[in-house]
Amino acid sequence: MIWLSRLESTANKHRLAVGKAVRTVKASTVLDEVLGTYNQEALSQDTPGLLTQAVRQLLEGDWRAQPKHKANWHRYWRGMSLPNSFVYEGAIVPMKTTSEIAWHPWLAPRITGQLTLPIKARLQQLNTYLFRQTGSDKTLFPGLLGHRERSLLIFGDEKALDSMPPEGWKHVALTLADMGAFRRAPPLPYESSGRRELPAIIVENSDVYYRLCQLNRAQTRWSLVIYGAGNKVSGQAECVAQLLKIEQVKQLLYFGDLDVAGLKIAHQLLCKLRSDYGISLHLDEWLYNELILNGLMTPEGNANNERFDFELQCWWIPQFVLREMKTLLATHQRLPQEGVASLGLVI
Repeated sequence: MIWLSRLESTANKHRLAVGKAVRTVKASTVLDEVLGTYNQEALSQDTPGLLTQAVRQLLEGDWRAQPKHKANWHRYWRGMSLPNSFVYEGAIVPMKTTSEIAWHPWLAPRITGQLTLPIKARLQQLNTYLFRQTGSDKTLFPGLLGHRERSLLIFGDEKALDSMPPEGWKHVALTLADMGAFRRAPPLPYESSGRRELPAIIVENSDVYYRLCQLNRAQTRWSLVIYGAGNKVSGQAECVAQLLKIEQVKQLLYFGDLDVAGLKIAHQLLCKLRSDYGISLHLDEWLYNELILNGLMTPEGNANNERFDFELQCWWIPQFVLREMKTLLATHQRLPQEGVASLGLVI
């Protein structure tokens, strides 16, 4: 199980990080690092359940929980239960001070410092690939491929390079370009009204996307209706920026679920668009007002368990939206974006 491997390797890294083997590591520190390293995958709604299962499996091996009884654990990320510490009960093996790996000549000079266990494991896979290519007298990285295509060829896992930072891993002078790869932005479905003077709107749900397209044909409110594909939307910022430039549209609006998770998605998209492309983002106040007036609430589930302080970070969101969000939190409810289906439209 991939999340188990990530938890275990990160826990071991912290256990060995001080220059000598220790037995106790803080559980929240381990989880925070795993979530930060695999932040895109962590956005999936299945991740809390998978991580809970991974913690249970970790504690069936060489690790135990402190406190031992789950009833004494505390609620952490997205409602997960987590102990204070993970305590290692396996054999303590003296740390090796010299590298036992014969790195490929192309890779060796690119390693500039101490590697974390996850990155070292990834580089060992790359190392095996490089020696295989060299042994077969083949070009190391033939052609120019999308990062998932290259990742599959090197690691046997098309998602292995998804979390690789643009400047490369820590202490490794290696980028996607060095491996003959580039990151393709996700495709971006949209419908245009041809009215460039109007704002564009991006939505995160397919049903609402089709509904707003239908509304826009009957009574034009937006220049473009863009489908943002849920929490993947921040990864589409490049395509959004290109689309607005091509269509010569100056203003971009957003509409999604009124819950903490939905506001977090909007904020992440805003930060990405503003920092990388100089584009501002605003909520579509008309749609959010209709959503609130319709009042089609559902239980919050995990949607309000995101680790995101919307009051502190969402200074750019209208006050009436923030007030409603506080009320929803107090009553453990949310307003799914599908609530605008009662606008009286017929598809």
